[in-house]
Amino acid sequence: MKRILILAALTASFAAGAQVPVRDITLNREGETMQVGMTVDLAKIVPDNNAAVVLTPVLYNGADSVHLRPLGVYSRGRFLHYARAQRSSEPFKEGDMRYYVRTMPDAMSYTDEVPYQEWMDGASLRIDEAGEGCCGKATYLEEGAPLAQWVNPIPPKPEPIRYIPNYVYVHPDASTITKEQSISGEAYVVFAAGKSVVDTTYRDNRKELRKIRNTIDSVRVDPDRTITRVLLKGYSSPDGRYSSNDKLARERTESILGYVKSLYPLDDELFVPESVAENWDGLRAAVDSSDLPNRDKILELIDSDIDPDLKESRLKARYPKDYKKLSTQVFPLLRRTDYNVSFTVRSYTTAEDVRRMMRERPRNLSISEFFLAAQGLEPGTSEFNDVFALAARVYPDDPVANINAANAAMSVGNLTVAARYLEKAGDSAKARYAKGVYAALSEDFAKAKDYFASAELSGVKEASAARALVESIIAQREEYPDL
Repeated sequence: MKRILILAALTASFAAGAQVPVRDITLNREGETMQVGMTVDLAKIVPDNNAAVVLTPVLYNGADSVHLRPLGVYSRGRFLHYARAQRSSEPFKEGDMRYYVRTMPDAMSYTDEVPYQEWMDGASLRIDEAGEGCCGKATYLEEGAPLAQWVNPIPPKPEPIRYIPNYVYVHPDASTITKEQSISGEAYVVFAAGKSVVDTTYRDNRKELRKIRNTIDSVRVDPDRTITRVLLKGYSSPDGRYSSNDKLARERTESILGYVKSLYPLDDELFVPESVAENWDGLRAAVDSSDLPNRDKILELIDSDIDPDLKESRLKARYPKDYKKLSTQVFPLLRRTDYNVSFTVRSYTTAEDVRRMMRERPRNLSISEFFLAAQGLEPGTSEFNDVFALAARVYPDDPVANINAANAAMSVGNLTVAARYLEKAGDSAKARYAKGVYAALSEDFAKAKDYFASAELSGVKEASAARALVESIIAQREEYPDL
């Protein structure tokens, strides 16, 4: 059976010899159903005597197909036979789409629908013709040619554009890095009233002096470290006359320094004493964090510019209860000795040396040496990422260390840890780029675009492609909000 498309009409020629125009074909998907509609001109369908012509619309696509409701035209003999079998003068039920040639309309509007299936995208429509003879036996069956094809008017949603990060690690400039380090602490060496001679047996002095010694020893036992300065800074509390406190602070600091010098064969010029006559800064911090009844008034008095002796006498006279509490609980803590041991560390020039020091003494390494350790390791591996995590622990406030550690954390999907590193990454161009990567991985593409644009203007070459990528993601999501 041939099907010929002529303008808006489709004409079918049948084996029975009838010419059947088929027009106004519609194929439409409505939700989860596929709807088929057409107008079939029946007037010229003339079945053989005692036979019927059955037309069956078929949707098909390759090996997949589905048959729609058939349409039948019955000759007089076939109709009477069917009526006798049904014992009815009107054997065709409404909706059967069966017609007796003598009563059928010239044209009929055909509609049917079937459940939609994915294979129906691009499916074609044909009409198969079958002849039905005596006792319902098929006399012939002919497959029709394609009449129309349904193409989904709504293109399928595209695959979502994925953000693929390109991590930019910061290579520290080794020429600007000096390997000078220091260790600091506080010691509370107690002196007898009015005395300035160190007594190692008095109170907890032995333990407090051991703090200073242990710090110096921790540097001296490392052959890669060289002490460059031992600073002691002594403080007195504000009680008593300022001139006496100034003298005591200096003499007691010199006394502790002399005790330390006697224990080590170091050059005298390495030892530096400093003193603060009255530790008002320490007192202010203690009062500020206290629940003293007159806290605000005492802070106002401490912050005033009056003579220290007058300040102390007013504090004692105006707020005697608070003063008594401060003298017993706070003043002893203000009489302390801060110590700082400065030293240099030799440089390490091979990745093997650096990795050895990472295991043994990581605090001997500079930021650039940590970067050297990462060279030759596969980015994204645990070994590679551990280098930068350790560098950030050794240098917790260094922007370069934090940028690299953030990149390493993001590369394994640990955005929570990366966020903490980025808080200390600073505002350099590469820090902004790393923050853009974090924003993009967090799917805040608008913020990522701003960061990348800023980094691009500042010369980060990778930022241009990153900005273009997030812009395409933003555009796609605007076009397909539910993607």
